[in-house]
Amino acid sequence: MTDKNMNLEDELKSALRRQQAPPHFTERVLAQIAEQNSSTQAVRTPWWSIFTQPLLRWAAVTATAASLVIGGIHYRTVQRERTQGEAAKQQLMLALRIAGNKLQLAKARVNEINATPSTNRSRSEEE
Repeated sequence: MTDKNMNLEDELKSALRRQQAPPHFTERVLAQIAEQNSSTQAVRTPWWSIFTQPLLRWAAVTATAASLVIGGIHYRTVQRERTQGEAAKQQLMLALRIAGNKLQLAKARVNEINATPSTNRSRSEEE
């Protein structure tokens, strides 16, 4: 091994060798843990505690009321459009039924004209 590797190995052994803890080390660590626990417990408040502030409470009530009003207006608009669509559908169905009947009458008339003997046609052509 080279000198450099031996020095590195010695430094690692020295750094990793077992040492006695400094005095009052355990008490300091436990005190820090207790301090961190108490500070995190103070920070952890339930989310609904924001509604204890009057301004935020009124803002939430106002937002909820506005949402309900807007939702109601939207619902009525959708219902009105659906009713108008149903009425338009009924009118279209009636118009198609009437047009179908007229086409049936026209077809029957054309068939009637085509079914007449050719002698009647030639008489009408002569006149």
